[in-house]
Amino acid sequence: GINILCGENMGNIKFCRKCHENHEETFNGYFNWLKEDCYECPIKSCGSKLEVLNIDAEEFGIICNVSHDNAFLEAIIELKEKDPIEYQLKLSQFKTQVQQQENTRAQAVNTVKCPRCGSTNITAGQRGFSLLTGFVGSGRTVNRCANCGHKWKP
Repeated sequence: GINILCGENMGNIKFCRKCHENHEETFNGYFNWLKEDCYECPIKSCGSKLEVLNIDAEEFGIICNVSHDNAFLEAIIELKEKDPIEYQLKLSQFKTQVQQQENTRAQAVNTVKCPRCGSTNITAGQRGFSLLTGFVGSGRTVNRCANCGHKWKP
């Protein structure tokens, strides 16, 4: 069986038209975590019959990472129905875009920036005097911004 946990269902997405029309803000009528044999909306105040969309949980996740706009999502689902080849090309582009966004985020986290001006043009050097060696500049390491000249300890 398929696990009910979010993201583990690789079956098709379920859709509740009533929740969608009521503009349910938390999920807007789309379920990517329900078991395949679930056909009734799990929202207690709803209970409507669910539609099974022609899009699986993995595809849904990729599309949602590109845009949270419902009109976009609906257009992509319609594209899969009408032109599966074009849909696969778009999905491939979306996967690449999502991967590039993840790589950019990872690089941004690992990039040293000047706390004063935000520049990434940073040089690292030694500063101070070491009693051990007696050399000027052999103490602690400091970062220096090549843009504004600000110095700080890493």
